[in-house]
Amino acid sequence: MKPASRAAAVVTAAGIASAAYQKISEARDRRRFPAPGRLVDIGGRRLHLVTAGEGSSTVIIIPALADNVLQWLPIVEGVAAETQAFVYDRAGVGWSDPPPRPERTLGLMAADLAVLLRAAGVPPPYILAGHSIGGIVARRFYMQDPGAVAGILLIDSSHENQARRFDAASWRKGTGAYLGVTARRQARILGARRLAVALGLMPGLKASLASDVSAEHSDAARALLLSTRFRRTVVREMLMMIRLRGEPPRLGSVPLTVLTALSRLDASRMPAWREMQDELAALSADSVHVTTRDAGHYVHLDDPDLVIRAILDLVKRVNAGETEA
Repeated sequence: MKPASRAAAVVTAAGIASAAYQKISEARDRRRFPAPGRLVDIGGRRLHLVTAGEGSSTVIIIPALADNVLQWLPIVEGVAAETQAFVYDRAGVGWSDPPPRPERTLGLMAADLAVLLRAAGVPPPYILAGHSIGGIVARRFYMQDPGAVAGILLIDSSHENQARRFDAASWRKGTGAYLGVTARRQARILGARRLAVALGLMPGLKASLASDVSAEHSDAARALLLSTRFRRTVVREMLMMIRLRGEPPRLGSVPLTVLTALSRLDASRMPAWREMQDELAALSADSVHVTTRDAGHYVHLDDPDLVIRAILDLVKRVNAGETEA
């Protein structure tokens, strides 16, 4: 056999072995790590919902791009001390089934959330807390059913036009950054990566997860991160963000809090990000804008108490408004 043919055969065999190892490992992970919440049928597929607490206000947390519920469990616990809180996995994320069609839109994500809440028996009105892309989902939810929303918290929220706005400063910081992440995710050989983790060859991944989730959930978080479903969802949601254009919709006079993280932003992105966050804060006639330099984009990990306080302060504003009415 010629060297080139031998090399091709080795690569093919390695690819088949990697795919097989990945498939077997994912099946084992599904048995080892059951969903921490409940799987709610929304019409032939299931979405994962975690519930905690009791109270007259209903807080719905909408995580960031491809993020699952595990990072948010401490926030849910903190909010649940005073009222009821929910966090869920979007279609294709965490323990939720994949969406029925490959292409995703923010409107479909918002519609999924509405169906989930009805199917789970969670009545409106809702206080929506959306992080990053979850902030856009919250705004789309409001546009589809404004009467169901009592208040909105935007946690370092994405802006509908942010790729283009970052492009104006540097293509590498906007569309180029999204494309780079997408390409890297798509190129990963998951079976080989999973094996490297099992052999202890990627200590950085373990350390990163240890800072993101509790020790109780770190193994489950790693399994989700190494899943084919996670990679597929990251790629699709990244491509969706690249295509996204337009301006955020007006939110009338719904109580709104915008929580903006200014730490870890480089000089080229800072002015555009601050400008877009100010625009989000101006979307409602009843708005509060909170900024912090002590947290990065994942505010709930860097300063969970700040996020819990922002949610509960908004709950109090909403309740005070209802009492006055």
